[in-house]
Amino acid sequence: MKDVKALDEARTRSSSLKVYINGRLVPSEEATISVFDSGLNFADGVFEGVRVYAGSVFRLDQHVKRLYESANAFEINIGMSPTEFTAVVLDWLRVNEIRDNFHLRPIVTRGNRIPPRLDPRFCSDQPNVILLGGPISPADMRGQRLVVSSVRQINSDALDPKIKSLNYGNNLLARLEAVRRGADDALMLDADGFLAEASAANLFIVKEGQVVTPWSKACLEGITRRTVMELAAAQGFRVVERDITVTEVLNADEVFLTGTGTEITPVIEVEGRRIGHGTAGRATQTLYSAFVEMARSEGTAIYS
Repeated sequence: MKDVKALDEARTRSSSLKVYINGRLVPSEEATISVFDSGLNFADGVFEGVRVYAGSVFRLDQHVKRLYESANAFEINIGMSPTEFTAVVLDWLRVNEIRDNFHLRPIVTRGNRIPPRLDPRFCSDQPNVILLGGPISPADMRGQRLVVSSVRQINSDALDPKIKSLNYGNNLLARLEAVRRGADDALMLDADGFLAEASAANLFIVKEGQVVTPWSKACLEGITRRTVMELAAAQGFRVVERDITVTEVLNADEVFLTGTGTEITPVIEVEGRRIGHGTAGRATQTLYSAFVEMARSEGTAIYS
């Protein structure tokens, strides 16, 4: 479960940041956007979650690429090139003297909608571009306890999961259900009843030397997910993408979640049923060690 003291410390440290809003640097307590903002009114925007390790930004180029592809799918013009955006991110990190264990959240909305109507033609021509974030702790290798949510993940015929949009309503409902049930997170099913992902992380199971993850038909093609698949293959595991049932999760040798914030986090219990030995398994630990070594030795340098 979440450490309340750690959450309070993170809030305190985040409050000292200068937030980037449309080219301006604003103290956190003074950072505001218009009540007419499209993201606020209609979740009309896109975002990324990016992580800083040891003075570098891990997979920054991939995150920026996905942000621009998501914005393009939503027909949002960010107003600067990916190269210019990358420079803005690095400048912002330097201004805030960020060096390690930090989670950055770039947000781009369609801009202010006056009056606030669904039709995007009510928007101004300028998007709202925001950079904010806060400190983050390494993955908790003690593991998480999950439930299977009654809330289904949106299928690709409704919203392409490759678009990382601000529309996280169903993910939030699943997380709220997990909290009510005393769990750390919830697994979500797709429209066909197969596992899609957790509320904010990708899912993997380990069974008889295979590392298996759901097709990305109803889950985000996570950047950490892709990295872990590459690491697993390099470690000699057979990596498989396919449909996964709840029964397979319950009978897996190991289960773990991946994501920028999650890193690689073991799952020790699902629906009150112990997974494996109830601790982080050997494959999970091996992959986590390899991931941390990579994340702390590669990336785009902030201070060069």
